[in-house]
Amino acid sequence: MSHRRHTRAAPTHHELLAVQDELAIARKGEHILERRRNGLVFVLLDLLDRWRELCADLDERYRTARTLHVTAMEREGGISLRELAAARATHPEVILGETKLLGMDVPRILSASISTPVSDRGYGMLGTSALDDELVSAYEGVLEVVVRLAEMRAVLSRLLSEIRRLRIRVNYLTHRLVPDLEAERAYIERSLAEREREERYRQFRVKKQRSERASRHRRSGGHRDR
Repeated sequence: MSHRRHTRAAPTHHELLAVQDELAIARKGEHILERRRNGLVFVLLDLLDRWRELCADLDERYRTARTLHVTAMEREGGISLRELAAARATHPEVILGETKLLGMDVPRILSASISTPVSDRGYGMLGTSALDDELVSAYEGVLEVVVRLAEMRAVLSRLLSEIRRLRIRVNYLTHRLVPDLEAERAYIERSLAEREREERYRQFRVKKQRSERASRHRRSGGHRDR
């Protein structure tokens, strides 16, 4: 792994402070993103439980509607059921929008005109039976659950995408940026420590040379006096 220090100027105390600031920001960002990712994972797990419950509910509703459909076909025939469906005065509508989930925009799907009272279904009371009403209500229930599942599927997809994005960013911070900054900080600290040792050694040499010159000067002065 190549370290970022190779792109920087000579190591100085100013560079060390800059790297320390960057490292503090990177670690704080890593912590914040990791907490957000974990929070979204908990929400995702909760929605998956609700998704499984809705799937089980849809299966049960569809089996009920299918059983009623078979019974109605046997009693009234396919033509009668098609006429019953064509007589419906209203048509289901789906409204698409957005809402907020933990500060994130997620799809919102609403339905209208799916479940209707018997008086608004377009067919009269004469010529129909209680079985027809049960069959219509059963299929309306199936459609309502399908809309809810469609909304939840869209939300789950959005959550998974956001979790994947956060995971990539956290991995970059954890395994690339923070180690690079730590290595860069260590490099600068070693360079500064080595420079300080060299400076202390230079000062020691200068002091020693001055002391030797002073000693030689005193000795030469003493010889002249004699």
